[in-house]
Amino acid sequence: MEKFKRALTVANILSTVIPLIKFTGRFNDVFGNPQKKSRWFIWGDSSSGKSSFIMQLIKEFAKTEKTILISKEEDLDDENLQDRLKLFQMQDVANNFNVIDDNVEQLINRLEQRNSAQVVVIDSVSYFFLGYTFEDYLNFRKRFKEKTLVFIGHAKGQNPKTDFEDRIKFDATQKVVVSGYLATNKGRKYGPNAKQFVVWQKGYEDLHGTQKH
Repeated sequence: MEKFKRALTVANILSTVIPLIKFTGRFNDVFGNPQKKSRWFIWGDSSSGKSSFIMQLIKEFAKTEKTILISKEEDLDDENLQDRLKLFQMQDVANNFNVIDDNVEQLINRLEQRNSAQVVVIDSVSYFFLGYTFEDYLNFRKRFKEKTLVFIGHAKGQNPKTDFEDRIKFDATQKVVVSGYLATNKGRKYGPNAKQFVVWQKGYEDLHGTQKH
């Protein structure tokens, strides 16, 4: 007979030290200091500001954590990707940040290497897991449960576009929807000062006026 796992007391749980990733400025305002080995799901429509938000979030992660972006929607020599890297001055975190276009098997092999990236951003899940099942996704995230995994999805209105993406949203610990250059924190943890992050101030004001967030 298989042995029962040890039941933890409240004191056991409360005494556990939770490793956190230090966020600063507006990211700390909205998200606080996120727990390592968390799962993020970020979704948004085309031209919503999603790609710009993701690049700014990656830069925040890469200030302290080794971070990789798996770019499946843009080629690595795409001008738009190059422009975004320049716009957000990603050279500032060049020692901690790389862009790759691995498929699932290649990424698994990469992440199983010693000193592999702690933060993995997959853009997007629709292309990366094309031909795979939701169970494959669960096996992937369980295999790398010690890492921070950030999954990017598409939107239909305010909701994820596909059932596959919707199931990832429910599985995620941190959920962020991007719409009209505004990223809204819908996760389980919030920062001390805000729930929304303006991605691009001019674009946001052109759409919404000058109200503050």
